[in-house]
Amino acid sequence: MSNHQAPLFEAKQICEDFALSHDQTLHVLEKIDMAVYPNEVVAIIGPSGCGKSTLLRIFAGLISPTKGEIFYQGKELQGLMPESSIVFQSFALLPWMSVKQNIEIVLKAAHFSVEEMEKKTQEAIAMIGLSGFEDAYPKELSGGMKQRVGIARALVRNPKILFMDEPFSELDAFTAEVLREEVIKIWANKELSLSSILLVSHDVHEVAFMADRIFVLGSKPATVHGVIENTMGRPRVYHSPDFLHLVEQLHDTYGRVEVPEAKGVRKKEKIGPLLPATQDQILGLLRYLTSRGGSNDIFKIGAESRQHFDKVAIVLHAAELLDFIEIVHRTASLTKKGKEFLQGNGEIRYRIWKEQLLAIPIFIKVCDLLKKAPGQTLGRDQLLAFLNKELPYQNPSEQLHALLRWGHYGQLFVYHRKSKRLSLKSP
Repeated sequence: MSNHQAPLFEAKQICEDFALSHDQTLHVLEKIDMAVYPNEVVAIIGPSGCGKSTLLRIFAGLISPTKGEIFYQGKELQGLMPESSIVFQSFALLPWMSVKQNIEIVLKAAHFSVEEMEKKTQEAIAMIGLSGFEDAYPKELSGGMKQRVGIARALVRNPKILFMDEPFSELDAFTAEVLREEVIKIWANKELSLSSILLVSHDVHEVAFMADRIFVLGSKPATVHGVIENTMGRPRVYHSPDFLHLVEQLHDTYGRVEVPEAKGVRKKEKIGPLLPATQDQILGLLRYLTSRGGSNDIFKIGAESRQHFDKVAIVLHAAELLDFIEIVHRTASLTKKGKEFLQGNGEIRYRIWKEQLLAIPIFIKVCDLLKKAPGQTLGRDQLLAFLNKELPYQNPSEQLHALLRWGHYGQLFVYHRKSKRLSLKSP
């Protein structure tokens, strides 16, 4: 892909904030610069909840950024992105309409004539392999067929730009693989007006197969952590040496975003966010590592658990924060404390968990606040305000939920749900 071309569309210094309750703000995107050029497929990959879909919707003009500018062919965008369509993760079909009607609806909204609607709808149906299903309703279709309808609906107006928001994540692996190939064939058909695709994904194999360039986002707030060029020719083979090498490169880059090198995580002078992982999930990870000799590659953990890596990464982060594991060069290993926790009975586990909490900066600070507070209690609003101040890039309600859950298991806090007040657990 030559950067000598002018961008088809681009983002400059995009920031996005979401208003939360209690006059709090969640900072989602921070100074994002990104350009998409003609005749390329660009992917955005990053941790779950980092703002990938938000960025795509800003590009499409569905929401406005808090700060920054979007340009289309050199002109600042006002409103919807011209000559574009979007494919959603959830299919977004109207259940009372047939396949044909679900596709026609976008042409009706654009005031096409009956003859034009019929012609374009039939062309889109044939192109995406839906011939013979024109009169079927969504409830009669498989997940793959439903997404074919969604893709046909997006393509029926001959867009120049196709936005795809995790379009294959609801499908089984085989169906997703088939549809990826078909979308790339449609994009490569130069008789169509489709020039570029912007794909949001969490799947490194998917972006290695589809994309020419891959933007890796960090989180809280999302920034561009890296841009990886995919120089492989097409068609691409999933198990070729070049493909597997790129997957490893993506794993390394993505892994540094999701699970940074462990050293320094628990420094007492630095307050970091809590993770929405339960003690059972952490215990399950420790048992898994024990069954693998005490350590394993973090991406093998994801593959063997058959979960999205971003979900596995949350549990890895949490176990590392508690000093139950350490992660060095993509390898997660049990620590001495992790082994003690795993081998202990209920009371021993509670004690170890509490000891570990009292080495985590956010718990240290909350305990200090409680000791100094009138009656040694803090109300929910006080806690939310504290968390919003200390962790401005996190959702304070989610942080409070994690704080209470971890503190309750470690028998450190008591949260009185009726009065919505937190106190230290009596010795």
